[in-house]
Amino acid sequence: MNIKSCLIVAMVLLATACANSTAKNQQTEEKQPIPEGAVEMKYNRHAYFKVMLRDSIPARMIFDTGSNNLLIDSTFYASTFGEGKNLHRAMLGGAGNGHELTTLDASGWSYSVGEESHTEQMAIIMNLRKILGDGADGLFGIPFMQGKRVEFNYAGGFMRFLAADEKIGEDFTAIQCKRLDNIERIIIPLSVTFSDGYTLDGNFLMDTGMPDELSLNSATANRLKAEGHLANARRMKFEVGGIGGSRVDNYLTTKQITIGGKSINNISITYSENEKGSLADSRYDGLVGNALFARFDVIIDFVNWVIYLRPNKNFDKPQPNFYSMAFTPNGDHWKVNALLEGGNAERAGLRQGDRIEAINGVRASNDKSSLYPLPDKLTLLVQRESGLIEIVVNKE
Repeated sequence: MNIKSCLIVAMVLLATACANSTAKNQQTEEKQPIPEGAVEMKYNRHAYFKVMLRDSIPARMIFDTGSNNLLIDSTFYASTFGEGKNLHRAMLGGAGNGHELTTLDASGWSYSVGEESHTEQMAIIMNLRKILGDGADGLFGIPFMQGKRVEFNYAGGFMRFLAADEKIGEDFTAIQCKRLDNIERIIIPLSVTFSDGYTLDGNFLMDTGMPDELSLNSATANRLKAEGHLANARRMKFEVGGIGGSRVDNYLTTKQITIGGKSINNISITYSENEKGSLADSRYDGLVGNALFARFDVIIDFVNWVIYLRPNKNFDKPQPNFYSMAFTPNGDHWKVNALLEGGNAERAGLRQGDRIEAINGVRASNDKSSLYPLPDKLTLLVQRESGLIEIVVNKE
């Protein structure tokens, strides 16, 4: 199975997502009730939903347009369903630079979000929390949305299914997309203008399992590097970069990204060095993720493969502070998953694999909302063999 899931860490403190500004907004703005018939969508780098598995089992799951299957975290699966039946083994690839062994439970899986339900023959069981952290029990993909028109309202925090006769407002811009080789993946056209003025008019895989704005795949990046368009990039290697293992990204700032006739200036993107997986797939130019779509009200027509976009209140917001590190929440601590080479975190003494007990005095097991808005420096309490040490990391 060639299932792509560009699922990066859930608590990455990078300048490539809107999670920090979202958390700040939640503190300063009164939350509006969601429309009648809609379901709550909690956006924090990923879009989280309450999903009912087999009619009665609640799970916190991510919607991922990069997946054609239901995936369940192995720890959640074992604690909730025990030993399954009709199990098989399969290798699975994704955003990592390889494949990993997973379990298929082919005993039939019904699940619902709000009033809508869907049934799949199998679920893929794997250790998703090593990628997403302990805040997710699994993910579901495009098969749930087949034949529907769906609004994803990032600013309002809800998802709703449009009625068959409901008209879409004229203030939305329609973008005709296409399917990837006639499978359930969405290819969307957009343009990227680099700092030297060169513009790439490309086709990108829509991937709501990726929390960043945009990532060029290695095939496109190699061509652009040879032409001299990807200067001043900074390298970052993820120990766990998605399904399939590690990943190497290079960060740079674009002059402009244009999608649906709307342009956003000075956006940080990445390009991949991977030789395998979804970030090495030459059938498209790269992946476009949640942080870009979170700037819009989004309607996806899963019948005609059209995406409708309307800028929301987050459209022109700058990306948050960049701290040159990534880490994954694991219950009572955070694990450092990646460091920017030569960045402030690395130079301050942080190591890949470090166990962080607290950030600015906030423990991982406590309410983390007090972390936001993030200041210009972070004080990390790190557990080492010799005991607890304090490391201060300034933003880049």
